[in-house]
Order: sequence, then structure tokens, then C-alpha cells
Amino acid sequence: MEWLMSPGLVPDEQLERLRSLPDIGREELIKYFTLTSREHAFLDAPGWGPEARLGLAGQLR
Repeated sequence: MEWLMSPGLVPDEQLERLRSLPDIGREELIKYFTLTSREHAFLDAPGWGPEARLGLAGQLR
């Protein structure tokens, strides 16, 4: 998150909230950030390039 250190890029209060996010464990990472088989099928549809897949996956989670 070094890019967040650029002066003026993110307001101080928002930056402080981002820095104070709690650490989450492996189980929470898997629960909240693993795509379902249905989501994978959606992303594997013809016509999506790698950049679109990445962007869509981020929006799904």
C-alpha cells in the first residue's frame, strides 16, 4: 500500500481507516474471497480478456 503514501492522493481520515482495518485469518480469506463455481463459469465466458476477468472478479467479491 505504498502508493497510498503519496501526499494528497487519499484524504488523511480515509487513509487512517484503511490502515486500521483488522487482520483477517485464512478462513475469512477463503470465505469472502474465493469465487464460486458459478462465478468462475461467468468469468470463463467467451469474449472476456484477462483484464476484464480480473476487473470482474474484483467486483464479484
